[in-house]
Amino acid sequence: MDYLDLLIAPVIALLIVGVAYLVRPWVTYEENKQYYLPALIFKMAGAVALGALYQFYYGGGDTFGYFTHGAKHIYEAFYDDPAIAFRLIFNDTNYDGGVYAYASRIWMYSDPPAYMVVRIAGVFAILTGGTYAGTAFLFALFSFSGLWAMYMAFCRLFPAHVFGLALAILFIPSTIFWGSGILKDSVTFGLLGWSTAAVIHLLYWQRRPWLWLLVLLGSLFFAFSIKEYIVLSFIPAAMIWGYFVMIKKVPNKMARILIAPFTMVFIMALSAFIVYKVGESSPRYSIANLAETARITAYDIGRWTGRNAGSRYDLGDFDGSLPSMIRLAPAAINVSLFRPYLWEVRNPLMLVASLEGLTLLIITIIILFRMIRFRINILQSPAAWFALVFSFTFAFAVGISTYNFGTLFRYKVPLMPFYAILLVLAWSNAKQFIFNLRHSSRKS
Repeated sequence: MDYLDLLIAPVIALLIVGVAYLVRPWVTYEENKQYYLPALIFKMAGAVALGALYQFYYGGGDTFGYFTHGAKHIYEAFYDDPAIAFRLIFNDTNYDGGVYAYASRIWMYSDPPAYMVVRIAGVFAILTGGTYAGTAFLFALFSFSGLWAMYMAFCRLFPAHVFGLALAILFIPSTIFWGSGILKDSVTFGLLGWSTAAVIHLLYWQRRPWLWLLVLLGSLFFAFSIKEYIVLSFIPAAMIWGYFVMIKKVPNKMARILIAPFTMVFIMALSAFIVYKVGESSPRYSIANLAETARITAYDIGRWTGRNAGSRYDLGDFDGSLPSMIRLAPAAINVSLFRPYLWEVRNPLMLVASLEGLTLLIITIIILFRMIRFRINILQSPAAWFALVFSFTFAFAVGISTYNFGTLFRYKVPLMPFYAILLVLAWSNAKQFIFNLRHSSRKS
């Protein structure tokens, strides 16, 4: 960040907020419009805070790799020769067409997932005069757009939980901070929000289905090009969601009992086929190599590339085999959702994450206690099943392959709103059941 940020960034921020204010009547309704602008402003503030952290605390890092040693060169190419900038943004990563003078200085040019973020940052840099803060604001805006689309869809599904869903989707501190700046996580977070909104529209309302199908496929495609494992976690969970929605639509109870097993087998087979096809295009994520990929990634992040990002953690013996990976699943899910514990805190960022995890843990324990004591089914909604499957699958994936708290804080961002949604729905079901139980006992 430099002096141009001080001149241009405030103008861009005011422009974004002004346009958001003008469109608010079309993208909100009376019960939730009060959360719209605060959520957007928090995201933009999070983007600036993230940049400040990387510049003044870490002295560099991924966000400056994407911008200073990536998007900035695309911006320079645009003002020298727009055709070259166009080729840098849209063409394959080769050195043809005069791009070498710029591409050779882009650190992530040979890394397709990382370079996808550089492409996006390059477009945003051109729009914002090559300023870091302005580009970060647009990353925050994109992330916010997906989250707001998801929030609106969930509010239509559960109109009684507008406030709880706002806390879960829009105002978790870690998602505001790590899911707003110039990082892969901001882009995939926004894409995940759009994907979830599209699934809800396709399953429940079927208005403009081709549009929402296009949104779903486009979001998953770009998310897959950046982080494959997000799509691998999302698709099975979404298919289970669809299964429960379809089964509930069958009016005859006996027919539901007869159809359910065959439908579940079909969904499992289709999910396995999708994972297999993904493995063909990305051998690192094939069934045969999945465990070894997780082991190598965990070793790399824990001991090398992420050794300065925070404190290392260890889940136990992991030899790169599927049985050893599955055995560590409970510990991996636990570390993603609830750790670091307070006694593991080593710096202020870990303290914030620890307090966040402690809050989730306390709410989870209360819900489990009520579920066991009153024999409550807290998973009455298909959306709750989706949130459970996705958050646990994703928690397992990042927990088993990270082995570093500092890096985990970023990687686990996509699961946080979904686990929080699960807690909101479960808490409400338990509260309503207990209220009905006590009310009926008073009558009797």
